[in-house]
Amino acid sequence: MTDLTRFAEYDDFMAYAEATLPQPTFNHLNAGALTNWTRDENRRAYDRWVIRKRLLVDVSDTDLSTTVLGTRVEMPVLLAPSAFHKFVHPDGELATARAAKAMGTTMCLSTLSSTPLEDVAATGVDCWLQLQIHKDRGLTTELVDRAAAAGYKGIAFTVDAPNYGLKPSDRRSEIHLPTGVQIANLIDRKTLPHYSTGEDLMKYMWDEMAQDVTWDDAAWLCDYSPLPVIAKGVLSGVDAENAITAGMAAIIVSNQGGRQIDGDPATLDVLPEVLDAVDGRVEVLVDGGVRTGAHVFKALAIGARAVLLGRPQYWGLAVGGEEGLKHMLGVFREGLENTMQLAGVKRVADVQRDLVMPAPR
Repeated sequence: MTDLTRFAEYDDFMAYAEATLPQPTFNHLNAGALTNWTRDENRRAYDRWVIRKRLLVDVSDTDLSTTVLGTRVEMPVLLAPSAFHKFVHPDGELATARAAKAMGTTMCLSTLSSTPLEDVAATGVDCWLQLQIHKDRGLTTELVDRAAAAGYKGIAFTVDAPNYGLKPSDRRSEIHLPTGVQIANLIDRKTLPHYSTGEDLMKYMWDEMAQDVTWDDAAWLCDYSPLPVIAKGVLSGVDAENAITAGMAAIIVSNQGGRQIDGDPATLDVLPEVLDAVDGRVEVLVDGGVRTGAHVFKALAIGARAVLLGRPQYWGLAVGGEEGLKHMLGVFREGLENTMQLAGVKRVADVQRDLVMPAPR
């Protein structure tokens, strides 16, 4: 087994994944749209904020726990929906679920997972299901019903993907799927080609997704679902208001890790605008570019309830499956706790806006 003590920060995990995964697989998972500008801007946005620490504060009993949609999590770091975890480890989403459960946090399972949603729920992890509205509305409601029956706690509705973003690396890469990997939640409808370009794979997966979805359809989903619905992909105050009007229980500020429009703003840059529009009516979370515990701290200080990690899941799984991802989450936990202590706060609720400021130019 890989010596996990060698992995002390995000870049260690990513470098290992790049060196050990098939190059087409790594390129597909790491790609942003077109030039990767938005993908990289997500990360750069965290450098545009600095921390204003408080001094001589008793931080001897730091507590990282909080609640998200009323559920306690041991740290405000959740796992974002990401497809096909069996791309990087044979245990796939089961390893992810076990790691999330062990670390006391919430996992959001992609509809395009390589493990059935019921099998993931059987691990006992606190889980949401990500979905889009399909051309077949019966398939959409079937997925919601299956999630509710399996004990899921929420539906993360992706609102910004009527199509997939263009990725030149996908056009060039020839993806060779691991034997037996399929869209496990749609197994009766979709059999993936075993060998294709990354772009062909994305087109094939997106064939079921509706492109005529409006906020009226979002309201329909909220009315139908017995679970709270979270809007994932909001990048403006206007659409935050639309999401609340439609009945969304929470908002995730997200640009899908820069995989949609190459030119989307960084999520951290628009987080203040979304928070102002929401004005405390629903919880607001954020993903994209989170790579350290200090990044988590900055997002919380600006006003996010929690952050979600996307690509880091793949790199943690590539290093060591469940144990590798647990170790990565531990690195984030340690980094957040250390930042909180050095900044002079002992509880997540104490991470307030006056603890950060825009970086001097």
